[in-house]
Amino acid sequence: MKYFDKVKLTVDRDRYKEDGIQKGEIGTIWLPEIRDNEFYVCFETGDEYNWYKYSMIKISDLEFVEDGKCPDEDILDALPKNNPKWWCKVEYGYITNLIGEKKNKIPYDYDS
Repeated sequence: MKYFDKVKLTVDRDRYKEDGIQKGEIGTIWLPEIRDNEFYVCFETGDEYNWYKYSMIKISDLEFVEDGKCPDEDILDALPKNNPKWWCKVEYGYITNLIGEKKNKIPYDYDS
């Protein structure tokens, strides 16, 4: 999972409900970086007056749906200060940066 990928919310949590988002909704990763093991995700509402809703979503609560086809060069360009050491992707269960460094030690255990 990375910037502009489509993702599906797999669980309900009170804080997601406060943002108007529920299990099963599909959104787009809207910021290139990962903060506190969460992606900032944009969901379309279908409402003509309030088109989008946004929420910080735990990586473990997301399921990959579709590749947003964003190359690493574009991710780097969008990262604050163009720093390749910022956490920005989830690959094979690991949170990684553009240098390939892994943040978590155990795959799919994002707090390890």
